[in-house]
Amino acid sequence: MQLKTLMAFETDRPRGLISVFVCDDSPAERFLVGQLIQERRDLYLAGAASSAVGAVQAIEAAQPDVVLLDHLDHDGDVSIIVRAIREAAPGVKLLIRSGLPASHIIGVSSADGYVEKAQDPDVLWDAIAEVAERE
Repeated sequence: MQLKTLMAFETDRPRGLISVFVCDDSPAERFLVGQLIQERRDLYLAGAASSAVGAVQAIEAAQPDVVLLDHLDHDGDVSIIVRAIREAAPGVKLLIRSGLPASHIIGVSSADGYVEKAQDPDVLWDAIAEVAERE
């Protein structure tokens, strides 16, 4: 399946699944993470985009539980895009996924969680579940 860029997928997601919207500037990362999400029984791929700034409308339409956000998408300060996404989708949880350590990312504390890209996929799945459960 080819991932749709800058679009939300079906809005009628199955009940009980955690919906995830993937924002990453790397087409390979978007495709890989999207495919892995689609293979899981507890997650639902709500959409994907190459730019978080450009995806705000799609995130607003999809209203996912979690946005998986690459940190390299917003001129160095992740809190700017976190704020824009929260305005568009107030209940969404934001999980930063980066190749850099959290200490090197400006504004990472404005998100609900952080995971390094080099981590095993099980660490990512656990992080998604953890942030989705927070009030």
